[in-house]
Amino acid sequence: MKILVAEISGKRPGGKDKRPTEKFNTKYDHVIISNNSENYTTDWPIIMIPDDYLNWYKENVRQSKKMWYAQMNRSYAIKYAKENGYDYLIQLDDNIKKLEIAYEFDYGSIKKKYQYMYSHKDDGILDDFIDCEIAVLENTNAVMCGLNLAGVSVPGNIVLKERYVYSFFALKLNSCPEIFHGDFEDDIEYRLKCAQMNLPVIQISFMKYSKISQKKTGDKTGCRGEYDRAGIKRGENMTKLYSDVYKASMKMNGSAITQERKTKKFRHDLKAFEIGACIYDYEKIKNQFRSVLKKRAKEAKRRIIIKEKRLKNG
Repeated sequence: MKILVAEISGKRPGGKDKRPTEKFNTKYDHVIISNNSENYTTDWPIIMIPDDYLNWYKENVRQSKKMWYAQMNRSYAIKYAKENGYDYLIQLDDNIKKLEIAYEFDYGSIKKKYQYMYSHKDDGILDDFIDCEIAVLENTNAVMCGLNLAGVSVPGNIVLKERYVYSFFALKLNSCPEIFHGDFEDDIEYRLKCAQMNLPVIQISFMKYSKISQKKTGDKTGCRGEYDRAGIKRGENMTKLYSDVYKASMKMNGSAITQERKTKKFRHDLKAFEIGACIYDYEKIKNQFRSVLKKRAKEAKRRIIIKEKRLKNG
């Protein structure tokens, strides 16, 4: 079994401070797939998109003049991995900053959800997450397996779920679709494409990732600037193709008193759906999960907290 880890990146010059994903180490073969890596500082091998593939993608796949570079990089990563004999491909966004495990610990009568958070540590957590994704793909009929986005949803008692996955996912190369299309919500469109082919996409709900916040940092590097310039068109196109499960709209925020205080915010609505995943050997999946949880989870210690409070006039 051969696994390739591919960071999808373009137009984000600098080093690990700009592309924090590279702070996580991996034992697996790893590369950066890029259409523009000018002024990158990295020890990851960089695979540039060949001119012949770029021209082919523009002529046969591209739908937009603005928003297609990331989708092309993702598509070429699949082609590169297959041509080099890999069985599985891990695709990572370049701005992942934390990996987390969410679980419950028990204080006797009190249960509390706990997120065990990691920053950038060379302790093998990236490979632990990869191994869990691969275990799912090896033992189910899913062609894509990913993680949960931190802060978006609480996993509860769900371990595996048919859901959309982004930014950190694994692909089964002998059966996954080969192309991410431009001018669409690329990761979302890919899952809907899998559904049309009756291919499940599974999320490991208790494993999470978080990325550099565009809202907090104002980050416009990489493809984010292109996304903003493309605007709602990509959502409109998705709505036309997948109106049964996807709807894009513009929502007006702010005061109705002055036009200056009004802002338009893009939003999209996705309906949950399942096509039915078949699990061949759940014990192998559980054993892989158990090994990671045993390694990562820390025992919850009982604590007594005493606070002193002074009373008025006392």
